[in-house]
Amino acid sequence: MIKEIIADRLIKALPKQRFKSFVNIIGIVNIKEWLNKEKQLEDLREKVRARRKNLDKITVQLTHRRTREGG
Repeated sequence: MIKEIIADRLIKALPKQRFKSFVNIIGIVNIKEWLNKEKQLEDLREKVRARRKNLDKITVQLTHRRTREGG
């Protein structure tokens, strides 16, 4: 009986809310959304790396300037 109920959920049309509830219960996730979020995070990480690199260059320039000026 339980197997038939589960099979019904997989092969028969359900109202939208019941379908969403069933999908949530069995743990199906939309991998496309997850991949998009991962891409956004990687883009942000790359921006942070670029800014750190830029800050490192500025720090080196200021350090060289101070040593030339005797400061």
